[in-house]
Amino acid sequence: MKKVYGTKRMSDKYGGSDFAMNVKGLEIAAYEPRAAQGMGLGYATANRGGCHLNGGYLVVLEGLGLNVSGKITRGKAAYTIFFQDLMEAVSMGGTCLFTTYALLPKGLVKNPNNSFVRLINKALPSFGGLVGFLHNHTWLMNFNMKGILPHPYSVELVTGFKTTMGSFIKIGERGYNLERIINLRQGLKGCDDTLPKRLTSELQRTNESDSKVKLQGMLMDYYRIRGWDEQGVPTKSRLKRLGLEDYRV
Repeated sequence: MKKVYGTKRMSDKYGGSDFAMNVKGLEIAAYEPRAAQGMGLGYATANRGGCHLNGGYLVVLEGLGLNVSGKITRGKAAYTIFFQDLMEAVSMGGTCLFTTYALLPKGLVKNPNNSFVRLINKALPSFGGLVGFLHNHTWLMNFNMKGILPHPYSVELVTGFKTTMGSFIKIGERGYNLERIINLRQGLKGCDDTLPKRLTSELQRTNESDSKVKLQGMLMDYYRIRGWDEQGVPTKSRLKRLGLEDYRV
């Protein structure tokens, strides 16, 4: 792996790794994952380390844009994968990642106290199974919805390459898996998909027993939906599906 600087290097040199709030050598960004389980999973699995953008920025659902409960883990693995792949594809297209806010209907963002909006926020985690299913059957999204996700249509206008929502997400998945393979070849292991002990063991609020990241269960769901084995290595069948069979670890 590349030489690492910052708090990880300091902790390696002087001991006391618990103070080093980083993932894979990169210090964690602005968001407290003990109040946003999906963001915690994103940090742990991000190819760059503790990066909110490469991690999928799921905090956008857990309070920054929508108000999906950050305490629950249900459905968070599937949504994390979806946003990671989406942002990977948007980045490849040369567009600012924050344009993905277009995914969030204005009415849901601006009216958090509306009873219908509260119902939507409460229900969204239950659709994690559907999101995971679509991730593995992107051909079902062989269409464009310019008002929700304009990026595939923009790519098609500029390049002439027919791009749908499904193929766009699959492009992002391919890139994310290729990055993973490179990291694994450089020495990354599944055990590196973790968080500092403080976030998984120490409560953010002493009177709330669930105010820590419940990582392990989400991580196993994440690997399963991604088509990775229990060590976090992309399976042969997944690589073949993505046209990456020549890039095995």
